[in-house]
Amino acid sequence: MRDTVKIFYITLFWGLVIGFLMAVGQIVPIYVYALFTEPTVSLNGLRGLMGLVKENAFLLAITAIGSTLFVVPFVLAIGILQKRWKLRDHFDFNRVKFKTFKFWFFIAVILLVVQDYVLPLLVEQDMPDFMLNITYPSEFSKWLLLFGVAFMSPILEEVIFRGYLLKGFAHSFIGVYGAIVLTSAIWAFIHFQYELVYLVMIFVIGLVLGYARFKANSIYVPIMMHIFFNLMAGIELYIRKGIL
Repeated sequence: MRDTVKIFYITLFWGLVIGFLMAVGQIVPIYVYALFTEPTVSLNGLRGLMGLVKENAFLLAITAIGSTLFVVPFVLAIGILQKRWKLRDHFDFNRVKFKTFKFWFFIAVILLVVQDYVLPLLVEQDMPDFMLNITYPSEFSKWLLLFGVAFMSPILEEVIFRGYLLKGFAHSFIGVYGAIVLTSAIWAFIHFQYELVYLVMIFVIGLVLGYARFKANSIYVPIMMHIFFNLMAGIELYIRKGIL
């Protein structure tokens, strides 16, 4: 019991470190961009750019891509430091049979259909306000954003939540199902820019992704499902705004 408590707090500690890295990872890409566009980067200028991230497709895209490239290596390095598990075992970088992928893809489709049916019953618009308010300074920014949000962000979030944190907490006293619930709650919490009904939905999706990771014994399954969710959301957004 004492060892499982220790594992919980060790995972929690490194989770806080990863949270800090995620915050830094939001700033680093914008700072690098600013270096290429301004002779000198002032603190006020950096703050101004950061304030535009949520509404500017290009800045949002480079933040998603840059933070993934910045944070993921650190998370994997933290996993290597955990000598209790091998890196492949801790993150479950395991091959998956095609029929397993098909099954969980089918589950993802069902979940998406249910989501599209339930949302109109709960909210007037079935898309978060901040997504509808995004501006696109160029054609390139539209596709860059889709790549960043639909492909890069899922890799980052799955490596952290269904990768490092889920496996660590699962070996603690809260067990597998406690770990699925806890990581899903934390994952929903970091999406604070969404309205409450969407946070609940994100939490539910997190439960499914966590369960899929353990049943399939591979992180590739929740990554695939997450990419599908984000890609469909991006396409739906572009259709809604008439830019696709």
